[in-house]
Amino acid sequence: MMKMTKHILIVLDSCRFDSYQRANTKDVGVVHPYHTDSNHTITAFIDFLCVNKLPHPIDSPNNPWFKKTFNFVDKIRCPVYFLSDNPHLHPVNLHVKGLIELGVFKEYKIFEPNYRSCVKIIKHANDLNLQDNYFIVLWFGETHQPFDFGNDTNDKWKDFSSRVDKYNNGEDVISDSEMEYMHERQISACEFIMQQLWKRFLKDHLDATIIITSDHGESFGENHKFGHGCDIHEAQFLVPFITNLEG
Repeated sequence: MMKMTKHILIVLDSCRFDSYQRANTKDVGVVHPYHTDSNHTITAFIDFLCVNKLPHPIDSPNNPWFKKTFNFVDKIRCPVYFLSDNPHLHPVNLHVKGLIELGVFKEYKIFEPNYRSCVKIIKHANDLNLQDNYFIVLWFGETHQPFDFGNDTNDKWKDFSSRVDKYNNGEDVISDSEMEYMHERQISACEFIMQQLWKRFLKDHLDATIIITSDHGESFGENHKFGHGCDIHEAQFLVPFITNLEG
């Protein structure tokens, strides 16, 4: 009898380790601090799904998660589903059987309190006809900037983002309280996603191999930086890693 192959990879786009750690995610599993090799979404995406290079333990860069014996791309012979709200991620190097692009990154107003893209991705996942063998990737973007400014998202984000380059170049144009607010918004987004994911999807698929992680972290004032892809600092490379894999 052929062994069933069920894999679920969940990626929180831009979620640093302490954001996940501070969020209420107690139902999902124990979180560990892992290092990712990229601080940018596109390069991390290529690492994860094209060359099988997942985040690794801090003290063990040759960890088993991305060895050839556990290779998503080469070893999995089953339908592959990639669900994301990020229009830049096109898994062209995967043998994808099903692809749904939601495209809700087109305007910032989608980052309102009801987190519509997260709920939509989970709904699509539940609508899939998942058989005994599958590999599903759920790539959530609401932990990514601009996070959530409520009903004033567009105006407040535009005002904040207009100062980011100056701040990253050393000018004190963003206050500590604004930076902490941004961090709290990422924590809230992470908490909402994980609670919805557990309640609406994960708890019904515990027979699958599950990995939950992030593609990269985020700076909230470390080295006078905001964002990611702009500094070689642990804030942008330390990410959460949760799995039910044995070993």
